[in-house]
Amino acid sequence: MGMSIQLNVFEALTAAGVPPDKARDVERQLEIAIQAGQSEIRAEWREQLMTKTDAAAMETRLNVRFNDQLRWIITTQVAMTGLVIAAVKLF
Repeated sequence: MGMSIQLNVFEALTAAGVPPDKARDVERQLEIAIQAGQSEIRAEWREQLMTKTDAAAMETRLNVRFNDQLRWIITTQVAMTGLVIAAVKLF
């Protein structure tokens, strides 16, 4: 794919009357600019995409949070049951 783009740029420039050496220079500069842009995009994606390690760490944190929440709910239910039993015995 990259080769056909290079040939098309070179051919278009030479067809427009640009000397071949200047057309090659433009072609190389365009290729460098495209590669630099791709490198920047890849670097940005690496920062934004989740890796397997990130997913495992997030899953661990979520499991800890869910377990904490479950303990809180069970403790609350046990406490409420104790209060209801105490209230029933009182009255």
